[in-house]
Amino acid sequence: MTDNIHTIATDLAAWERTLERQANAWLAARAQDEATGPRVFLVCDFEYKFRREAHEAWAYGREPKYDQRGRRKEEKIRWPFHMIAAAAWMVVRFDGQSDLPEISEPVVMTLADYTETDILRGFFDALDAIGRDARMLTWGGEARDLAVLRYQASRHGLSLPAHLLDTSPHARERIDLCRSTAVQADAVHLDEYAAGCGIPAKPSPPEAIGKLVEADKWNDVKDHVLADVMTTTIIGLRWLAATGEICCDRERSAMAIADAALAVCPDSAFVIRDFKPWARDRLREAALRGNVYRMEQAA
Repeated sequence: MTDNIHTIATDLAAWERTLERQANAWLAARAQDEATGPRVFLVCDFEYKFRREAHEAWAYGREPKYDQRGRRKEEKIRWPFHMIAAAAWMVVRFDGQSDLPEISEPVVMTLADYTETDILRGFFDALDAIGRDARMLTWGGEARDLAVLRYQASRHGLSLPAHLLDTSPHARERIDLCRSTAVQADAVHLDEYAAGCGIPAKPSPPEAIGKLVEADKWNDVKDHVLADVMTTTIIGLRWLAATGEICCDRERSAMAIADAALAVCPDSAFVIRDFKPWARDRLREAALRGNVYRMEQAA
């Protein structure tokens, strides 16, 4: 009896090892397929204008608004009173054969030239065009942007694209890089993360964008929202490559992003002054082969 039990235990252990090897092989093959198969990503960012009159009518109407504890309700103008003032997006395609993606020319829309409904329709059409297998990339989108998009779609009577239907913050159709990179660490700002790894970001201070919108300084707003998409794209490509989802030539991809942005916004101060020189320097550094030795001055 003891011998039989020992034999069964040995067989079970061997079977377990076999299953483990098969599972590991399957996972490795799947990771390889994901890294080398066609992949499409749409990177986007939004800026807002406060609907101050509507908010003041709610917060300071004839009947003062108080919460259940008798305190005055939220005076901060939160997302139900945000109007989309600017949007930018860029599509990045990997064909599975090259580590250099196809970078589409970015789209930038502002209230200077379009209505909010136009901006929403343009963005929703772009999501529909890339298909549900493609993924939408944002920085902090789950915290506000997606709430505003869904709210405004309801307000204007528009149908949501497939990428926005799943309200889970972990929906497979989307990646919020702010959440993904932080996991359980403190969430950080886009320019904070970018500064930590030396990526250009934010041509205007983050707290200034609302004032630029209200002052109708649309060229600055356009540059700001475009810059956020470019920075997010660089962070996203690095993150996706690190997790094994894509194979990417970082330096050549950065130059492709700069060239695509300049084709659409040839006067962009951010691209001309900050992003393209940075991308060019990274490409030159990558072209160097072997170790670089610098002569030190004699003591």
